Amino acid sequence: MLDSPLSRFRTGHIQCALQERVVAARSTASQHEWFVFFLDSGQAVAETQDGEFEMSGPALRWGPLDEHTRLRIAAGGAGYYLFFGTPIFEDAIGLAAEGADLRMFASQHLVATFERSDSLGQRLDRLFERITAEAQTPQFGSEVALSAYIRLLLVLFWRSVDRDVIPQDTRRHGLGEINRFRNLVEAHFRARWSAHQYADAMGITYDRLHDLCVRMVGKPPALLTRERSMHEARVLLQRTALSAERIAAMLGFSSPSQFNHFFKSMAGETPGAFRKQALVEAGKAEPRTADFADWP
Repeated sequence: MLDSPLSRFRTGHIQCALQERVVAARSTASQHEWFVFFLDSGQAVAETQDGEFEMSGPALRWGPLDEHTRLRIAAGGAGYYLFFGTPIFEDAIGLAAEGADLRMFASQHLVATFERSDSLGQRLDRLFERITAEAQTPQFGSEVALSAYIRLLLVLFWRSVDRDVIPQDTRRHGLGEINRFRNLVEAHFRARWSAHQYADAMGITYDRLHDLCVRMVGKPPALLTRERSMHEARVLLQRTALSAERIAAMLGFSSPSQFNHFFKSMAGETPGAFRKQALVEAGKAEPRTADFADWP
């Protein structure tokens, strides 16, 4: 059982011989927020704070990570595990029109089972092989590639919703409204709309919007909009050479100092410190000449 050396992404392949193997997230739950278990063959039990779920391979389990999350694979079983953080999750969701619906789908505990002859199960097996290989030998662009792989995994999983996917969260009432809120956030977060403005645009009261967000997502609307702005700020700081002043203006902040205060309150460090650390981490991966032959 090998772990990925990437700090924001932990993955590995498990092959059990004569005894049970356990993959636990307790030691890394503070670094990651999401998990995926793919059981290629054999029997396993996936555990979270919500309880246990028996898996018979091929099967896949996806959901928010907590300190009780672990996978117990019985002797003779084989599979893969992924633990990753919100930045990779957000990159995987992307900014496409379907992003709001995909986010809602991916924000709950989900389980899928497949027949051995099912082509989807076989495609997932190959996909996990590539994810594990990419994560265990990181190089220039590895996190971008991993985000793309996770997006493909999510889309394949999402497409199987009419087959055998079981949502573990049954709070479906209000799904249309929360999706509309997500779409409005994508359209207006750069204008720094307040939660009250979103409620007005939806034709509902602020109290209704607050209750909806807390019940469906577990977070108040103001925090969700702040997190969306924070994600955009991180991406711009990591992947562009734009100044903090320019990024502040693009994200609707009235001044660089306001942006600086916002970023520090969310991340615990200044935009400059974040960018410096991002450059250090990027420098650890060796660049290579582009070779598209091994691209999926």
